Amino acid sequence: MLDVDETKVDKTSHFKIYLLWGITLVLAGYFFFFMINNAHAPSHGFASYYTASKLLSAGENVYQFYNNDWFSSKVKNYVPEVYEIYHVNFPTTSLLLLPLSTFGYSSAKVIWTIFNFLIFIVTMGFLLKEFEFRKNWLPSILILVFSFQPLYANFSYGQAYVFIFCLLVLAWYAYKTDSDLFLGFLVGLIFIIKSTSFIFFIFLLIQKKWKSLSAALFTVLLVALLSLPWIGVNAWSAYTEKFVNFISHPTLSVTAYQTIHSFFYHFLTLNQQWNPEPVINLPALGKILSTLTILIVLILISFKAYYLKKSDLAFGAFVVAGLIISPASLDYHYTIILLPIFILLKWNLKNQSKIVWSALILFIILIAAYIPYTSPKVTNGWLAIFAYPKLYGAIGLTGLFMFYFSKNKVTAKSKSEIK
Repeated sequence: MLDVDETKVDKTSHFKIYLLWGITLVLAGYFFFFMINNAHAPSHGFASYYTASKLLSAGENVYQFYNNDWFSSKVKNYVPEVYEIYHVNFPTTSLLLLPLSTFGYSSAKVIWTIFNFLIFIVTMGFLLKEFEFRKNWLPSILILVFSFQPLYANFSYGQAYVFIFCLLVLAWYAYKTDSDLFLGFLVGLIFIIKSTSFIFFIFLLIQKKWKSLSAALFTVLLVALLSLPWIGVNAWSAYTEKFVNFISHPTLSVTAYQTIHSFFYHFLTLNQQWNPEPVINLPALGKILSTLTILIVLILISFKAYYLKKSDLAFGAFVVAGLIISPASLDYHYTIILLPIFILLKWNLKNQSKIVWSALILFIILIAAYIPYTSPKVTNGWLAIFAYPKLYGAIGLTGLFMFYFSKNKVTAKSKSEIK
């Protein structure tokens, strides 16, 4: 009878693994089809990067990039179907696609898509090897990846956050292996390209990684100085003015921005064009609550990170915090949250609590799933409480990081007492 039961268990186990791999292959096929289908399509995001690089290579004044009417008219020359502006990208973001500026738009986007796909596959292989996900976990992780909505958004718009994600993974590995100079170089490089790693300057400072911090600042300064003959000083002054105006711009109240700033802005600030139905019009209160919440998040994770040196938890928590305290994190920005999710999944393998597992899965779904949170049906009044799934998921992950911070501190204390 025991042999029969063992046979049934074995067959069930085999069925599960075959089913998981079957789902993985179907999703991988769909993802590949989606990527190819969007490879040469006109899109926002890539149109901005491409136009900026073309204009830079042609010797145009980068200062003009921050003039929306001027820049959007230049975009029309290359991608007539798209209205796009340069937003609040750094002047040095124009360097991103400089190697592709000699190609036509469609060819450049295809090359960019292939490049991002290849480095993403290599990076995922590296992560799966490092985290040692085995058996049922391997296809389960791949199912998550190939159904991850921010990743689809990134390829749809030809955005840069797959590239940033890959650089961030390298930075995480450099942090783990005490490659301080390489870590600093990567943090500086990510920052000067897209400013995504701004929070890691705080991280390096708190962890007293002076070599890394110096290397990061040196990298930023070096790239800025070397590019100055082409970019010019006035471009940086234009960027500064644009950024200062942007952080209080009413467009940030729309639910496309999944951030703490947008959350309070949306509920408490009236704007006839962008936010006609807030819960109540108290903009001063919105600013106070937004600032306080951001400070609380920063103080909490900084306090924990100060005591946890060379910890995956500290690194992952700062990636998540960087997304939610930024004024403008859209869906494709959330591509980089895959790394913190992997870190938490690995830590959670040691935890048998059904409550913690249920919470983690819920938070991942809120971030990964396609949820129409920009629909007018859920963006007015109190209904907008349902319009911030990615923000809630990210805040939930932050809470789990804090939970594991405490457990890790207890474990470290216990080991110290045993010694």
